This record gives sequence, C-alpha cells and structure tokens, in this order.
Amino acid sequence: MKFYDEKEMGKVREALERTVLRWRGVTTREMMGCICYFYGSKFFALLITDAVVITKLPEEGRTRLTQEFGGKPFTMGGKAVKTWVSVPVKRPGDLTAIVPFVKTSYETAVKA
Repeated sequence: MKFYDEKEMGKVREALERTVLRWRGVTTREMMGCICYFYGSKFFALLITDAVVITKLPEEGRTRLTQEFGGKPFTMGGKAVKTWVSVPVKRPGDLTAIVPFVKTSYETAVKA
C-alpha cells in the first residue's frame, strides 16, 4: 500500500527536509509506502499524503496535536497505531506549527 504521493506532497517534503535534515544524524528513506525520517535505526516521523505522522511523543503532545491541529491516530492496514499521531498538512506553511512536535519526537529517538 502506498501512503505517499510525491506529486501532491513534494513541496511539503522539501520544506520539511530543509529543517529535519539539518538535525544531527537524521536520514530519510522510503519505507512502508511512506517517507520515513530516522535518527539511527529509530524513526521519529513519516510523511504521507496530506499529513505528517509523528511517532515518538508523550501523551501530552499527542493530545495537543489532536485538540489543536486535528491530529488523529495513524491507521495502517485497518489498524490504528494509537501512539502515532497523523497531523493534517496541505502546504509547506502548515509545517510551522508542528515542527516543534517533530523535534520532540526526534529528541526522544536520540535519547532512546
């Protein structure tokens, strides 16, 4: 199953990568039909069509993303991954508010 469409999300991907690829040790690769962002072998975010999925947030961050930004649990194969939050993103400017959450997820991966 392919979750990511470069034609629709290319500008968002470029904007996100201008930020996250400057962080120490961050790499990216396509996996599971998504664009995944890693610190070492731990991934901390995914880019899918119309959303950024943040994988390593404490409950408080997940709650804020849900209440303030319309986030919801990421679903794959009909199953929700309750600890991963899918946050709607349509254009590069939408990233400004959620990059701090992506950074927290990255920092959690670094510490793990």
